[in-house]
Amino acid sequence: MESVQIRIGNEYINILKELSETLHSSRSEVIRRVMEDGIKDLRMKIAMEKYPDEEFSLCMAAEFADVSIQQMAKYLAQKGIPFFKQSIEETIRDTKEAEGWLSDANIN
Repeated sequence: MESVQIRIGNEYINILKELSETLHSSRSEVIRRVMEDGIKDLRMKIAMEKYPDEEFSLCMAAEFADVSIQQMAKYLAQKGIPFFKQSIEETIRDTKEAEGWLSDANIN
């Protein structure tokens, strides 16, 4: 593991001290946990920002954020971003086409 030095304001030092006492952990362990959670959160936010502009597909966004496609779709929906990019007309057309396939295959 590599060491990194950073400057932290007194307010964060106090918060880290409080968290380490509450968790019965060292400040270093608390900082590692905060970094891990922060990185996960930041990756989700970046994926969410790149998805609407089609810089990321849903699959790419999920992969970037290291979550499942279902988790990414749910996250996007919670943020008010539709994860289906089809218009209503396209969805109706696809539904009718799928119904035709099912009736042709006698699956219905």
